[in-house]
Order: sequence, then C-alpha cells, then structure tokens
Amino acid sequence: MTEVARCFTGWTIDKPREIAQFKFDERLHDPDPKLVLGKKIHADGMKDGEEVIELLAHNPNTAKFISTKLARRFVSDAPPAALVARMQQTFESSDGDIRAVMKTMIYSPEFWSRDAYRAKIKTPFELVISAARALATDVDTPMPLVQWTGRIGEPLYQCQPPTGYSDKADAWVNTGALLNRLNYSLALAGNKVRGSRTDVPALLGMDSSTDAKAALDRGVQLFLGGETGPSTVATLQKELENPQVLQAKLDDPVRQIDLGVVAGLVLGAPEFQRR
Repeated sequence: MTEVARCFTGWTIDKPREIAQFKFDERLHDPDPKLVLGKKIHADGMKDGEEVIELLAHNPNTAKFISTKLARRFVSDAPPAALVARMQQTFESSDGDIRAVMKTMIYSPEFWSRDAYRAKIKTPFELVISAARALATDVDTPMPLVQWTGRIGEPLYQCQPPTGYSDKADAWVNTGALLNRLNYSLALAGNKVRGSRTDVPALLGMDSSTDAKAALDRGVQLFLGGETGPSTVATLQKELENPQVLQAKLDDPVRQIDLGVVAGLVLGAPEFQRR
C-alpha cells in the first residue's frame, strides 16, 4: 500500500472549494522507483499512478473482486461461484468492459433463478425512498426522511470505512432496525413525518368506513403485488383487531378504520423489505 501511495503522490485537486478539478503537482511527487505487485514502476511523474491503474485493471484478482461485488449487489448476498467465474472470464477477455460483464450476469440462469428472486434486503435508504414512492408521498422537506434513514441505520455520507456501507442483509437486519423500519412506515403512512404528505384513502380508493379486511387486501395487492407468505398474512390479519387500526374502544359499535395504519403495517411486512 505504501508503494502504491508513493506512485500517486502529486495527484491532487486544484481549488477544491471553487472549481475542484484534478491537478498533478510535480513538486509533490516522489520521483524514486517503486515496487508494486512485483513490478518496478518508474514511468516518471503522473504516469507512475497511471501505470498502477493499468497494472491493477489487468490483475485477475481485480476481475474476480469486481465480478463478486456486482453479483452480490444484483443477485444475492452469497452469489454462486460459477456465476462469478463466468463474469470474471468476461471481464478478463473484454479488457474490463463492465457492460459485457453485466450482460453475462443478466443472461445467466442464476440471475433468473428462484433463489435470486427478491433475495436482497433493501438498505435503509432504499426502504425510506421506496416507501415514499409506494405511497405517492408529496415531499416538501426532505430532511426528516434523511433523519429517518440514519435512524434505521444508514446515516447518509457518514460511513467510516472507505469501502462504503455494506450491501449484505446481516448489516441491516436486526430487531432494532426492523422495529425502526416499521415505525417509519407507520409514521409516513400516518402523515406524521414533517414535510411529507400522503393521501392513503385516495391511494387505496377507500374511506374509513371500509371493512378492515378489504383495506388490508387492497394494501397487500397495491404495495406487495399480492405476494405475501402465510405467516405475513396471519400476522397482518391479527393486527386488524388492534384498537389503533379500528380507532374505537373495545365496546364501541361504530368502528372507523385508520387506513394509514393499515398501509403502514403492510409496508412494514418482510416482503416489502426486499428489493
């Protein structure tokens, strides 16, 4: 790493607070020879860094690393080794053509397999945005949504490691995070997020006098495409008797349905947490 860093000495930014353009400053460059991956680099000036990039781009480990990252992002947290190997081969034979690598992935049987279907969990950012889109939310003040993203676990632009936030489910799925995801969905659907407005009755095409079961069925169809597991259906139906949903005391014969709560519960379902 030290040798690579020496190759890139002199690579800087000109007027970062104004035009922020790349600049190579010869005065800051280390002119002595370097050794990177067993190869001596002494190309002179800015070309030292360019030679490192060329060297890494043609390294088989780079092809495997990038192929794995792409497959993990679009297929599953643990992509099949055979798929990664084919993507790596395409990367190497195409001289690093990412479009060709993506084509190999998309046209693979693994990409369209049942195991890969909705296998990825949404990151907090994806969850916050997808819920707002699903509810056709009118957002005047985005900052509360940014704050919710951080509360769920992904403060924007605040990731400490240079590798960025994880793309795997185990980084996002835990009891506290799932509870915050549900609380966010309930708050957004219930118009309790400052600067955001959602018209759930108009979206569902129903009013508060609607039967709770009918409202739930409509929400499942609208937000989940009608695809729910038996346990999810049972859990949601059980919640329909909750006074928070019915907006009534237990002995009140007149029951009005809080459609916002119904929508929030559906958006908090495990199926909506998946891409």
